[in-house]
Amino acid sequence: MKRTVFQIIAPVITFFFITGCNNAGTSPAEIRLAERSADAISGSEFIKLIDTLGFEQREELIANEILSGNIPGMLRKFRTIEYDASDAEGTRHKVELYILPDYLAIGSDSDFVRIPMGPLTAQKIADSLYCSMPTALIVDKIAASSEGAIEPFPFRPLGDRNTWPITFEDSNNAINALYKAKGYRPGQLISGLKKDVIITNKIAGDTLRGNHVTIYGWHYPDGSRIQPSNNVHVNYYVDYSHGIRLIYRTIKIDGVEYDIQQALKDPLLYKLLSDEDTPMSRPTYSGDTLHPAATL
Repeated sequence: MKRTVFQIIAPVITFFFITGCNNAGTSPAEIRLAERSADAISGSEFIKLIDTLGFEQREELIANEILSGNIPGMLRKFRTIEYDASDAEGTRHKVELYILPDYLAIGSDSDFVRIPMGPLTAQKIADSLYCSMPTALIVDKIAASSEGAIEPFPFRPLGDRNTWPITFEDSNNAINALYKAKGYRPGQLISGLKKDVIITNKIAGDTLRGNHVTIYGWHYPDGSRIQPSNNVHVNYYVDYSHGIRLIYRTIKIDGVEYDIQQALKDPLLYKLLSDEDTPMSRPTYSGDTLHPAATL
């Protein structure tokens, strides 16, 4: 049975009452969200619901669906990746990160859509779940740690079609078809799906680039990638190729726990997590607002 917009928004109130909006201090083994409701909308139904909505209303519904627990089971458990890296003084360290194995999606195990969204919505969700988005370096490390790969499946830009929700679903269907052809299953760590929305020093850059989004990645099976770090788009621009990957904010460096945001600000440790030349002054989109050019 299809639900009204009010019925979709209402469960999130219960979620915040039960769990609060901070996942700090819990085990990173499983993300803390309410169980998916039996009458939760499917991914394909959600695309139909948002198809004609303006950007801000669409983004609100995306956040509400995810935070109310309407995600497939593959997104409930973190995966551990490990790598060695050098700090700013050249000392080698072991880094452990806890990542979701796929991009944020809405729907059930049998009918879900990996859902692109703006960075402000993504940051709201990440903060609510005590998570972070990745840096470009972390995106590369995730790709290098993958169990397999698919070829990126880009669409030709025909007018503004790549920003339509129906194209989000078309891209998702193409990804699933490539999974099936390769014998992969949802929940495996597979590269080549999407570009990542990343955190970077560009977030806090000059005023000409304030309130923009930075995207990076979309790796080929050989490890090369389509998208260099790019913040040309304002933060209400979203297309089918964007994905949101969550990283648990507690990480380990040589077995010692650190907050990823604090480590990125540290003049010694930031190099373990970032390929940029300086520590990250603001490793979050919090503080940005919707770009003033938005008329949506």
